[in-house]
Amino acid sequence: MSVLFGLLFGLGQPLNAIQILYSNLICAVTLGFVTAIEPAEDGIMDLPPRRVGKRLIGRFLFLRILLGTATLITMVCLSVFWVQNSETHLWEDIVDVEEREEKERQFKQSMAFNTLDLCAIAVCLSARFAYNSSLHPRLFQGNPWCWYSIALVIILQVMITYIPGLNTVIFAMETMNGS
Repeated sequence: MSVLFGLLFGLGQPLNAIQILYSNLICAVTLGFVTAIEPAEDGIMDLPPRRVGKRLIGRFLFLRILLGTATLITMVCLSVFWVQNSETHLWEDIVDVEEREEKERQFKQSMAFNTLDLCAIAVCLSARFAYNSSLHPRLFQGNPWCWYSIALVIILQVMITYIPGLNTVIFAMETMNGS
């Protein structure tokens, strides 16, 4: 969806195919696993059982899914828009126009890729609780695997972003330098 909206808004292709595949794989395996083993919320057994024939995805859950998806797409597109319209002078020493445009495209994709996976972590943290707010100290309790999974995703993101060859050859993206 981020690629579709990026193309519709004239931002180019915010992610390449290998980045999309990696994000889907790593987020499904690590962050998806965490939500599968999340302990039940307090008071969940006090709720009445679901009626027979009632949809599994109710209106509230459907709205949460839509909000999470819209937020993810918006953040990825805004990160690309920000890079595209910022006054970066990272490649002004490159004389060849095609090479400079390629570096700028790779930097945009690097920003979009990191934004996508870090926003997926935020969605995972939000999805831990169905009825209670995630903005509570209980976010840090209950499931240590959540934090192991988040640490693994962050370590892999840093490795992919900064290890030479891994970032430029395999993922076709530029190193982010913080400027």
